[in-house]
Amino acid sequence: MPPDGFQLLTIRLGDPPDAWRALGFEAETVPEPGPSRVRLGNTTIELTGSGDGFEGWSLAGHTGSLDGLADLATLRGVPDGPSGPPAGGTPPHPNGICAIDHVVVRTGDVDRTASVLGDAGLECRGERSTDSYGPAMRQQFYWLGDVILELVGPGDPAQVTGDPASLFGLALVSEDLDSTTGSMGGLAGTPKDAVQQGRRIAGIRGREVGVSVPLAVMSPHPR
Repeated sequence: MPPDGFQLLTIRLGDPPDAWRALGFEAETVPEPGPSRVRLGNTTIELTGSGDGFEGWSLAGHTGSLDGLADLATLRGVPDGPSGPPAGGTPPHPNGICAIDHVVVRTGDVDRTASVLGDAGLECRGERSTDSYGPAMRQQFYWLGDVILELVGPGDPAQVTGDPASLFGLALVSEDLDSTTGSMGGLAGTPKDAVQQGRRIAGIRGREVGVSVPLAVMSPHPR
């Protein structure tokens, strides 16, 4: 198991499966009433078609809500997410995307959410300030297995609120970023240099086809 003993297993979204298929993902259909599934590395995105956006997630190594981030395993009537990828791993999707690099979680109070994460056993691996999201923000980074959790919140104490933590977006990985963005046509932006040295990133216009969370795709970590 990864550094802190956690692994992001499942993210459940209310998106229609065809929204993800329109971006070149393979969305597996399962018998009703189960959700369709998009497998990315050791994490599965479940798509319920409810229209409710982010519905919850599940972590190996922790059970229970984390400052507003609902845990699928404890929601009444909602089964646990899959325990991991199929045997042999998960191949790239038709669009070339193969994994999740990081999940962005937004909070009204970084210190409050960080305290909850720390109590759960997650260790902050770094912190910095950024204006990438507009106003000055604080960023903290945690490992959820092979996925990074990027926590963002107000950098100005006067802007701190009681808003709970919520999933803000996903950054994905493609071994061939130019091929991936090319396959999406007008639904992907032009790749540009990422903050991480040696990597590039492009935005994905997923909302135009019904994806509820902001998406981006990155080149892999330099080898």
